Amino acid sequence: MNRVDIEKTGKRIAFLRKERGYTGEALAERLQVSPQAVSKWENARCLPETSVLPALAEALGCSIDSLLCPGEILILEAVYTDGQTAVPVTGFINGLARNQDINIPVNGAFLGVSIPGQRLKVLTIKYQTPEGIFYSYALQNSSLALNRGNDRKQKSACYEDGQSFQIVGAWYGNEKAFSSAMEKMAHYAYFNWDKIPVNQEAFPSDTASDDTEYLTLVYLNKEGIHVISCPENEAIYYRNHRTSLFLEDRTKCILKGIARLSWGEGMDCPWVGSMYAALQYMGENYAYHQIMGMSGACWRLCFTEVWDYSCTDALVAFDYASPLFQSLGYSFRMADRVEKQERKAERLAVMEDIRQGKPVLAINLRVAPEWGVITGYTEEGGRFLCRTYFDREIFRELEQADSAADKEDRRIVFEENEGYLFNDFWPFLLLHFGQKEDAPSPMETLKASLGTLISSFRAEASRGYAQGKGAYEAWIRGLAKDADFRLDSDRENVLRRLCVNDSMLVSLIDARQSAACYLEETAALLPECSRRHLEKIGANCRDIAGMFADFRDKTGGTAEACSLTYNTDSEFRIAVSKLEDVRREQAALLRQAVLLEEENCRLAQLILDGPWEACVL
Repeated sequence: MNRVDIEKTGKRIAFLRKERGYTGEALAERLQVSPQAVSKWENARCLPETSVLPALAEALGCSIDSLLCPGEILILEAVYTDGQTAVPVTGFINGLARNQDINIPVNGAFLGVSIPGQRLKVLTIKYQTPEGIFYSYALQNSSLALNRGNDRKQKSACYEDGQSFQIVGAWYGNEKAFSSAMEKMAHYAYFNWDKIPVNQEAFPSDTASDDTEYLTLVYLNKEGIHVISCPENEAIYYRNHRTSLFLEDRTKCILKGIARLSWGEGMDCPWVGSMYAALQYMGENYAYHQIMGMSGACWRLCFTEVWDYSCTDALVAFDYASPLFQSLGYSFRMADRVEKQERKAERLAVMEDIRQGKPVLAINLRVAPEWGVITGYTEEGGRFLCRTYFDREIFRELEQADSAADKEDRRIVFEENEGYLFNDFWPFLLLHFGQKEDAPSPMETLKASLGTLISSFRAEASRGYAQGKGAYEAWIRGLAKDADFRLDSDRENVLRRLCVNDSMLVSLIDARQSAACYLEETAALLPECSRRHLEKIGANCRDIAGMFADFRDKTGGTAEACSLTYNTDSEFRIAVSKLEDVRREQAALLRQAVLLEEENCRLAQLILDGPWEACVL
């Protein structure tokens, strides 16, 4: 063998070593030779020993012939793939190279490869010629022809149009029948979508096909040539600034960074708190009190004679969701009491929202029926991840975990599940964000909120819940029922009623404080005469919130009033007397609140009837 052959062999060894990511030392270690030996080969000082050649060719992914007799075309990587399973055939293709060209049929039988399934198969090639590195591909049952000068458009280092991403092949169908989808892909590129929906509406389907069809794409980027195959009714997503494609992971999808929820943090309406967390994640930077005001939930009050905790649920009797979504500029959908046979469809809808980056609000996710946020799913939607108002205690326990089992639970929550907990129950009410639409002006939103103030205060009872003025009156009557507060005969149920009562006080304080803050921010929208009315409504709301906050601070709340331990008749009488006094005082405050609320309704009507056309937009 002459000097020129040694030089070509040395250059090829050096090139392939770098192409495969080896340092000289790493390649020497794999071959169990000295780094000096590798250096001598690459610098054309000698050829590799015959005994080393098989291992060297295997390490470099080529044939022995292509090392010792370098031709004009060198196959760097050859893969036969259906976009899901990939089988390397580099050595086989290299063995077929005949100096300046390759011309081979592309099918599994010829390549000695079997990939089951009806997805289309593609052979992709990365190869080198003296002009540079090129890429090519061929669809199954066609032929692959490579020769110098014919594949200039496939060069990877610098595309002629300056792009770093290019789809070079697209088909829709399966092995039985398929058609080109390149025109469709060019059409959809115009819309700059973040994902490509794969369905018969988006792509042409064969009339006679009853089998699953696939979108198969071949694309180039700076990393090389790639094949991706997506079954119908799923989607392909862009990533890395639209320079690569990936399939949605139907087994798991988690939205990172949704805020924790907890009572006592200034967000004591769980529906609005959950909405706040979801909107913040979606980039909608509304404050909690703004959401309370825009929805009208800042005016709410409900009561049921059975003293149920659901009195504090924002949507239990009145629709505050519609005005909120309208003011936000979103459509929405609610799924109420989904039957078991319909859960699969609803589960898929939740998964689709999560994949689109939209959290789903739901009630009864963990511990008790209360609003929270679905933040992701695992096990192909078999389990939801969530934020709820009941999470604080679990997080405290996890953060203080000492045992190996508890530490593993902590790792799963904080590493695998992005800091979220699993849901306990299938929710009985779900709320989905729809499409973003045009939002009304802040003035129109304020007008709608004031309308909700009036309508909710005057609303009739719904689903067993008194509302507005009726709720105040029913609440006062409930506190006056001595038989419902007999500590001697029904202490457990008395405690429940008092705890519900205290929750309602907290909810009322939170709502009216939010109303005052919302009105202070929006007062500038109104002309002077209406602005004074609005400021008076805000002041009344602050008075309502303030007097009940002072009442709770002074009494410790009605639940605290009977929580005394008593061992003697004297202690018992003190507890009963204290509870009676607290109930009477609270009833008197509720009567004062009704008067302030009635004045608010009158003032709100004056504003609505006033000169809105003079408002500052």
